[in-house]
Amino acid sequence: MDRPQVNYDRFRVLVIEDQPFVRRTILQIMNQIGFHDLAEAGDGETGMEECRRSPPDLIVCDIDMKPVSGLQFLERLRGSDDLANPRTPVVFLTNHTESEIVKRAMALGVNGFVVKPPTFASLKDRVDRLLVGR
Repeated sequence: MDRPQVNYDRFRVLVIEDQPFVRRTILQIMNQIGFHDLAEAGDGETGMEECRRSPPDLIVCDIDMKPVSGLQFLERLRGSDDLANPRTPVVFLTNHTESEIVKRAMALGVNGFVVKPPTFASLKDRVDRLLVGR
């Protein structure tokens, strides 16, 4: 059964990734999917600043970053009372399969995972599931 179409133009996406090459790749994939309102950040701290500056509708975030990791970013996001939407859907990019990290991310309220390196199909499938009906 086909999923309803997503109007990607309606959504602002924030990509948080500390490796510039990987970040550019993700931004290109998101653009190919159909998103045009794209913001980027090189770490969790800058990501929080971007969320305050111009709230995204979806966040794609790496887990392994310094000085603020994806888990720390998510914890701050979900606990924030000065953001427009602390419940913004978050998709983690990871090469982690360690159950402790996955369990912690789930407890913090992550909305999904995409294995690195992400593909067009894996990212589109994940974001479509989160954005259909929004």
